Amino acid sequence: MSDQELEGFVQRMLSQEASFAKFADKFSEKAQQALLFASEEAGLFNHNYIGTEHLLLGLLHEGTGVAAKVLNECGVELQKVRKAVEFIVGRGKEPVEGESGLTPRSQVVIALAVSEGWRTPGHLIDTEQLLLGIIREGEGIAAGIIERLATSLEQVRSKVLQALLNQNVPVEPLKEAAKNKSNVVACRVDGYDLDAIDMLVEVGIRTTRSDAASWLIHAGIEANRSVLESVQATVGEIRQLRTKAQAAAAQLLKTESAAGSTNVAEKTTEGEDPN
Repeated sequence: MSDQELEGFVQRMLSQEASFAKFADKFSEKAQQALLFASEEAGLFNHNYIGTEHLLLGLLHEGTGVAAKVLNECGVELQKVRKAVEFIVGRGKEPVEGESGLTPRSQVVIALAVSEGWRTPGHLIDTEQLLLGIIREGEGIAAGIIERLATSLEQVRSKVLQALLNQNVPVEPLKEAAKNKSNVVACRVDGYDLDAIDMLVEVGIRTTRSDAASWLIHAGIEANRSVLESVQATVGEIRQLRTKAQAAAAQLLKTESAAGSTNVAEKTTEGEDPN
């Protein structure tokens, strides 16, 4: 497929969602290849749609981008993912004619990849941005497969962000995101809370369960800000006491070490032959 044909394919794929079409020229050649391979992988399974699992397969099939390298380092390999997709989804009965469309979850992944691209110079969307989109979406089949094959989604995310930093991408938010403290929280909720989350998604107030849960958490924090500010003040005092205790312990160890060295020196001197 020529470069022009590849660009045309990506344009048609992204045009399924009007807001994506204007970003088609921001996708790198490797990202475009990954989208093409995602479509081909869907065809291999006789699937008439492109789900997050096919996007993941496309990134691995592309093979040379940052996404494929990070995934392979984490144990997420093409053949393993193919087997996982066949086990989870199965194969369609008949070959699919024509080009398949993106599922709603895949559209969310593309939207998140575009947002990740805005962190970089030129707002370029490469394979790593597509992978970050899969991870941020967090609930699709692709994310589930990554969690099964790798240590965690956060491990993969950290490696991607570190790879970007190694490329000297001059974007401050990436440095913050690559810190050990993660902004991804996993938790179980009861049926009532889950219904509330699903209703927010169903009526279009939020786009995904993760987005809805985050929105509700923020609303709860704002509603109880006075309580949290009081707790924060107490936590600040505890941290100060901990720092003082650690400093005192370090000084004690240093003193004991110095005393031990002095004793050893004195014993050595006593044991020397005066002649």
